Amino acid sequence: MIDRRNIEAASEPAIAGHFFRIPRLSGRIVGLWPQPSGQRRPWHAHLLFVFAFAVVSVGAVGEVTYGCVHLDNLVVALEAFCPGTTKAVCVLKLWVFFRANRQWAELVRRMKDMLWAARRVENQQMLVELATTASGLSLLLLSSGTMTNTAFNAQPLIRGFYRWIFDLPGQIELPFNIVLPSFAVQPPLFPLTYVLLTASGACTVFAFSFVDGFFLCSCMYICGVFRLVQQDIRRIFTDLHGDSVDVFTAEMNAEVRQKLAAVVERHNAIIDLCTDLTRQFTVIVLMHFLSAAFVLCSTILDIMLNTSSLSGLTYICYSIAALTQLFLYCFGGNHVSESSSAVADVLYDTEWYKCDARTRKMILMILRRSQRAKTIAVPFFTPSLPAFGSILSTTGSYITLLKTFL
Repeated sequence: MIDRRNIEAASEPAIAGHFFRIPRLSGRIVGLWPQPSGQRRPWHAHLLFVFAFAVVSVGAVGEVTYGCVHLDNLVVALEAFCPGTTKAVCVLKLWVFFRANRQWAELVRRMKDMLWAARRVENQQMLVELATTASGLSLLLLSSGTMTNTAFNAQPLIRGFYRWIFDLPGQIELPFNIVLPSFAVQPPLFPLTYVLLTASGACTVFAFSFVDGFFLCSCMYICGVFRLVQQDIRRIFTDLHGDSVDVFTAEMNAEVRQKLAAVVERHNAIIDLCTDLTRQFTVIVLMHFLSAAFVLCSTILDIMLNTSSLSGLTYICYSIAALTQLFLYCFGGNHVSESSSAVADVLYDTEWYKCDARTRKMILMILRRSQRAKTIAVPFFTPSLPAFGSILSTTGSYITLLKTFL
C-alpha cells in the first residue's frame, strides 16, 4: 500500500522546507505561530503566550520604572532603559499578533499559495535562494539576541563568583536593573525571581525573532513572487519567437493579451497581499522605528560610559542585536520596493513595439501601475536601506549632543 504522506511530501515544492523556518520555531516557543483557518489553537499555545506576555510585561514595566527612578545616574538609568524599551516594544508586538491571529494565518496561506504555484525548477531555485537569505538573517537576529540575553544573565553570576573567590563583600545581583516588590528579592524567592527574569529576556528574544523574522521572510517572499511576474512577462514574448517578424500577427497579439491578463491578475493579488501586510505591520514598524534611534543611542552610550569590561561586552552584543533588528526591516522593505518597480523595467524591455494598439494599451496600463513601486510604508517611515542610514546618522547626532552634557 502506498503511503499517502510520502506522496504529499513528494508533491511539495523545494520552497516548502524553507518556508518561515526560523520565525515558525520562535513563534511556536512563545505560542503565537498563526494556526491555519479552521483549526483551533492548542491549549499549550495559549499557556505559552500568557507566560511570555506576562514575564515580558513585568520586565518592561519594572525596568522602565527603575530607569525613571535613577535618572540622577545616567549609566544606571540607561542600563535599565535599554532592555526595558526593547521589552515594551515586544509587548506591543506580542499583543498585535495575538489579537489578529486569524488575519496573520490568512496572510501565511496566501503567501504559501503563491509560492507553491511556481513549479518550474528555475523558479523554485530563485525562491529558495531568497528564503535562505531570509532564514540566515533571522538566525543571525536570534543568535545575537540569545548572546545578549546570556550576557545579561551571566554577568551577575560572574561578579558574584569573583566576590566569593576573593572573599569580597556584596551579594548576587539580578540580571536586569528592575523595580520589584521587596519580598521577590529576599533569599527564599530570589532564585525564582532570577529564573523568571532570565525567562523574561529569553521570551523577549524569541518574540522579536518571530515578529521581525516574519516581516523579513514575508518581504522576501513578496520579492520572490514579483520576480516570478517578471519572468512570466519575459517568457510571454520569448515563447512567441518574435525575432523572425517585424510586427506581431493578430494571433500573436491575442496570445499576448491572454497571457498578460493572467499576469495582471497575479500582479494585483501580490499588490493586495503587500497592502494587507503593510496594514497589519503598521503599528509594529512605526513603534520599532520610533524607538530604534533611542535604543541604539543608549546602547552605544552604555559602551562608552561603562567602566566594567563585562558590561561593555554585554552592550556590544546588545548593539549588534539592535542593529540587526533594524537592518532586517530596512532590508526587507528595500527588496519589496525594488522588485515591485523592476516589473516596469522588464515590461519596457520587451518587444512591445511589435504589438498592435490594443495590446500596447494593455501593456501601458500594467507599466503605469508598476512604476508606482509598492512599499511597506507607515506614517513618517518607509523601511529601506536609505532609512537605515538615516537612523544611524540620527543616532550619531544624539550621541554627539548627549556627550556635550556629560
